[in-house]
Amino acid sequence: MDRNNVTMCMKGCGFYGSKENKNMCSKCYDEYLKAELIAKSSKLLDAAKKPIGPTNAPNPSVLDKSWPPQWIISAAKTTNNSNAVDSRATNQTMSTIESGAGSSVKRRCEICNKKVGLIEFKCRCGHLYCGTHRYPKEHACTFDFKKFDCEMLVKDNPLIRADKLEGRI
Repeated sequence: MDRNNVTMCMKGCGFYGSKENKNMCSKCYDEYLKAELIAKSSKLLDAAKKPIGPTNAPNPSVLDKSWPPQWIISAAKTTNNSNAVDSRATNQTMSTIESGAGSSVKRRCEICNKKVGLIEFKCRCGHLYCGTHRYPKEHACTFDFKKFDCEMLVKDNPLIRADKLEGRI
């Protein structure tokens, strides 16, 4: 960054701004985006209050879908709604956003309840085990491996019989 071409934050906080952030520092730019999101979400809620008819249907482009879900959630939480309808609508949108954001499932061993992390072993009996309990003898597996393997051999190797040759000497 050139010393001659340095721009300070437009909000006057004392940090350096960048052209990508509209000459604001990253903190001020985040606050700006949150305020903009709150304004757009209030427009959306106002449009939702009105009766939906052919002339005044809410505009779906009010909520920008390019924003990360964390900003939408935090902006929806900081919005103070005085009307019960507004709070119900906000809670519904927050729950749909949070469910779409992805909920992580705790992956634990069935025997020792130890977190398995990335190295998880799924047995053919359908359970999840850590490295020490992954073997069938360690967790008293109920899966019949012999029967399964015999069925797979029969399925993969069909019996081939040649026609008998008649008139052979």
